[in-house]
Amino acid sequence: MASSLRHLAKASVLVASGALMLSACGSSSSTTSSTAKSTPLQTLTIGSSNVFPPTLNPTANASQAIDEVIDYNVLQHLVQLAPNGSIVPVLASSYTVSDANKVYTFTIRKGVKFSNGNPLTPADVVFSMKRVYAPGSTYPYGKIFDVSSVRQVGADQVQVTLTTPSWNWLYDLAAYSNGVILDPSTISTMATDPVGTGPFKVTGEVSNYSVTLARNNQYWGYKPHVSGVVFRYFSNADALNAALESGQVNMIDNLSAPSDATLFKSNPKYKVVSSLTNGKVQLTLNNAYGPLRNKLVRQAILYATDRKAIMDAASGGYGLIDGTDSVPADPYYIDLASEYPYNVTKAKQLMAQAGYSKGFSLQLILPPYFYAKLAAPLIVSELGAINIKVSVSTIDFPLWISQVFEGGDFQATIIDQAEGRDVSNYGTTGYYWHYAKTPQVAAELSAANAAPTKAQWIAGYRKVLKQITGDAVNDWLYIAPFITVIDKDIVGIPTTAYTESYNLSYVGIGGTIPASAKQLGYLS
Repeated sequence: MASSLRHLAKASVLVASGALMLSACGSSSSTTSSTAKSTPLQTLTIGSSNVFPPTLNPTANASQAIDEVIDYNVLQHLVQLAPNGSIVPVLASSYTVSDANKVYTFTIRKGVKFSNGNPLTPADVVFSMKRVYAPGSTYPYGKIFDVSSVRQVGADQVQVTLTTPSWNWLYDLAAYSNGVILDPSTISTMATDPVGTGPFKVTGEVSNYSVTLARNNQYWGYKPHVSGVVFRYFSNADALNAALESGQVNMIDNLSAPSDATLFKSNPKYKVVSSLTNGKVQLTLNNAYGPLRNKLVRQAILYATDRKAIMDAASGGYGLIDGTDSVPADPYYIDLASEYPYNVTKAKQLMAQAGYSKGFSLQLILPPYFYAKLAAPLIVSELGAINIKVSVSTIDFPLWISQVFEGGDFQATIIDQAEGRDVSNYGTTGYYWHYAKTPQVAAELSAANAAPTKAQWIAGYRKVLKQITGDAVNDWLYIAPFITVIDKDIVGIPTTAYTESYNLSYVGIGGTIPASAKQLGYLS
């Protein structure tokens, strides 16, 4: 969803040169799938439950729909996230980190070309990274770039110096559009024809219907075993399911209603791949509103909600019960799901202790998403059991963004907080849930990011997670699932959804993928 603000060995540390990624990517056109020479390539048509991208320029808009299609597939980064959560070198062949996580030096991979034939140079990298923090920058995540200088070093290296040491910066470079490397001569056409170094290039777009990619035959790495990919957009889940069953599409990227997985699980024509995302589906509480200012009331709400029942109702039982603002892919993940076990008696005691034994009224404003609508009746019933009378209204998402997220004008809402590693939102002044201890959390996160060791960084972040859970800032319900349904002969799709990109670098209809790609988390 919307934006987040996130920040952050004298011995120069040689970081792994990406041998695993290199062997997976290969370095020449000879590294194609095992059946590529004998089988004509087909076009993969993906039925997408996502919204149509508002633009194809990820440096101008934060919409996840853009990243799903363009990021990693068309535009690439120096380093990227693999499905298994690791950070792997891509347009950098290697990198070093020095000066206590403040200076990053990247060696730019040789022999890489943009899809228009222009060679990738260190000057392109310097241009792309300076563009993030240049005056007038439109990068949606530019505020977390935290870079003081970028310069070319020697013939094939680029050195980046941060404003402050950070354990998070490399992840941010891999995960967000701040890291895309651009051909300076193509900036003016990025909204409709972004040109990159990835395995695909854009060849067509039909508004509110489809985006078409063709295989980039100049691609420097492993070539996907398809001639191209078409993203077809469906606003109706039943129509999307029917399109798969009739063969109009080869796969569904993510079921709108996870319970629909039962339609396909027993059919041998399909594979159902379920995984977790970075999304935290939560009952967001306005900590500045009336009774919700009282920590005891917020804790009572957490004790009163049956998360298992809500996850079963809203996501068909897929997902993972949550207890704080973190997912298992985070280095600092800690399982706090049992901190507030479902206990109505305890909840009533806390309400009485807070002076609200007779309860109060609470307005619950929903965005127009199935998980929120399915969870709301249970929330109404469960909070009703402790005399909180919940009234529900649903508004369209643009209004939700302006009123709830940007305006902070709400009492409670249900939302999938979808960004990765976004605990820093709890240290962001003015963030929409109005946490009273924001300055304290900001200081603790800043200190942790500047810690000399990774263990100290992780310990500092876990302390913050325990702090916000203890204060019951929000009611974290469950980690959202990502459920893909594919024709049985499709290989190479990501088996997790920890990135906003849907990386199709290894996708194929038939054939096999390298063992190293399987190790990175692609489906074999």
